[in-house]
This record gives sequence, C-alpha cells and structure tokens, in this order.
Amino acid sequence: MACDHPHLQNIPRSGPLRNYIRAPEGRVFVIADYSQIELRIAAKISGDTEMLSAYAEGRDLHTLTAQSLIGRDEISKDARKLAKAVNFGLLYGMGANGLGSYALRSYGVEMSLEEAALYRKCFFQTYLGLKRWHDNERRAWLSGNTETRTLTDRRRVDVQRLTDRLNAPVQGAAADGLKLALLWERRNRCPGVVLVLVCHDEIVVERGVA
Repeated sequence: MACDHPHLQNIPRSGPLRNYIRAPEGRVFVIADYSQIELRIAAKISGDTEMLSAYAEGRDLHTLTAQSLIGRDEISKDARKLAKAVNFGLLYGMGANGLGSYALRSYGVEMSLEEAALYRKCFFQTYLGLKRWHDNERRAWLSGNTETRTLTDRRRVDVQRLTDRLNAPVQGAAADGLKLALLWERRNRCPGVVLVLVCHDEIVVERGVA
C-alpha cells in the first residue's frame, strides 16, 4: 500500500490530521513497534559483537554510533539524528556520496563529502562484524551469486545490485517476523482485541478500555 497527499502512512504529528483517527467510544488503539528492527536483524545476520552486546545490554545503538562519530559521551538530539542517518544510510552499502544525499533528504542533516567519508570510515571501524558481512556479500555478488535468504530461509534468486543483496535478507527477515506475529497464537488471551493496521514495523490493534 502506498499513498500521498496526504501521506497517510506517516501522518504528521503537527496539524489536524491525527485528530480524525480515533478508536470508537470505550476502546483504544494499542501500537506495537519493533524498535530498530532492521539494525537488530543486521546485527544477528552479521554477528557484529559490538551491535549484539549493545542490544543485549539494552543500550541505544543510535547513541552508541553518535558517541563514536563525535567522540563524546554526552549526545545531543542533533548528534543522535546524525547517527540515525549514518546507521540507516550505511547499513545497506551506501557510499559517501549517497550518505550525504540520504542524510539531507531523510533527516535534514547536512554534511560535506569529506565529512560523509569520515563518518563512513568511523562507522565501519566501530562495527567490524558488519564490515566483514558487507565484504563477504560483495565478494559473493562479484562472483555472480544472485541468491539471498532471510533468517527464516525465504529465498530471493534475482538480486542484481549489491545494495539489494545487503537489503533483502534484512528487510525480508523483518517482514517474515511481522507476518509470523500476525498469526498471534495467543489471541485467545486477549478477547475483544481487533487488528486494525500493519505498517512497516508497527502493528496497531484496538481493544476495550480496561
């Protein structure tokens, strides 16, 4: 599903649009959001020890990346926004040029080509396991291997670009997990709960007010 004018998959928090979407009288919406799901799956696939230990200890990976990029423990909101652009921009093999464009377009973060190259170098020095995974996938791609598999062993056989080769196992596994969650084997424990919406990494249900 895709929509625009207005973009109802990401309704702005400001303005009146969200006021028109509400649960019926006596019921509420409950939102389950898979936090940083793509980064978590990439950590699992790549075996990156820094990422895995951060998640195991309950640390925020955007904060960890920001600390690495700017060399300080105290992280501002702008530094965390920079880290989000770097994390999601470089996860799938983006170069310095692409990172600069992506950061500006998606997060409003400006960076020069030199800064983008420096952030990219720092990112992969921090997450060496992710770098090894990228290198291994690049070698497989250069050898002509066009097949990838998700963590549930779902196969894609037509991968032509390196970025797709890195993307497909991660986003594919996220989609697999979301669909498995929708099977909802313990639904009988939540009588009266109704599935309303699935969008990207969120599941929205409606239930009666306790």
